[in-house]
Amino acid sequence: MFGLGEMPFEVAKRAVESAFSKGFSEVIPSTMGEPLLYSHFDDLLYLCRAHNVPVNLTTNGSFPGKWGYEEEMAQLLTVCSDIKVSCMGWGKSFAEMMPGLVFDTWKKNVERLVECRKRCYEAESKKAEGTHVATVSLQVALHRKNFESAVEILQWAESIGISRIKWNLPVFLSVAPADLRERYGLLNSEVNVLRTKIKSDVVRCEGSLFFKARERNAVDCPFTEELWILPDGSEQRCPNPERRFGNPDAELAKCENCPMRG
Repeated sequence: MFGLGEMPFEVAKRAVESAFSKGFSEVIPSTMGEPLLYSHFDDLLYLCRAHNVPVNLTTNGSFPGKWGYEEEMAQLLTVCSDIKVSCMGWGKSFAEMMPGLVFDTWKKNVERLVECRKRCYEAESKKAEGTHVATVSLQVALHRKNFESAVEILQWAESIGISRIKWNLPVFLSVAPADLRERYGLLNSEVNVLRTKIKSDVVRCEGSLFFKARERNAVDCPFTEELWILPDGSEQRCPNPERRFGNPDAELAKCENCPMRG
């Protein structure tokens, strides 16, 4: 993560076993990159399965190496609680926002994952014990380059059988240059229009697009029950990007102004 190197598996193993003993409910392999490229991902899945701890996976949809085969996708689906596929661009904006990936291939990968889930669910429902099968979600980053495609994204998700979409607005650090905000930021009026358009009776729609302004206080933080483990084994309690990568003294770094809160 950002030059911190790959986490040794012993660090991951200690973290999972410690969290399991404390009653943590799931493991989220977050690398600020592609978790399926982690060289010990097989070992992590085996460990979580052994402890009956589900994995909450977010992937860019490339499904590198063996993970693109149906047998391995099925393994992911039976160990994970949810598999969220990132969608940061659509159509012409896809290559800019998700460099190295091909739009049509990405779509086919998501569709194959959903079809694999359907087959897994059908197979598991025939078993007496009823093994859990993960849901398949999209995590859509809404910005100036793709917000006009939001309805098309929703219609595609409905047509293939996506369970949920997290519609997230861009978060800008206080140190972000003005031109970055101009290129990718959305006006409040545009956000309000999106909220009226993004409705579905088929796909559950969530995310920061639907956050409502409300009274907040410093102790009302959604991350108090999360524990972030860095590759060196050190711990963090707060994922606020302003604290981690921006200016820790800025207003956005304060809990009551955290841009990741609803």
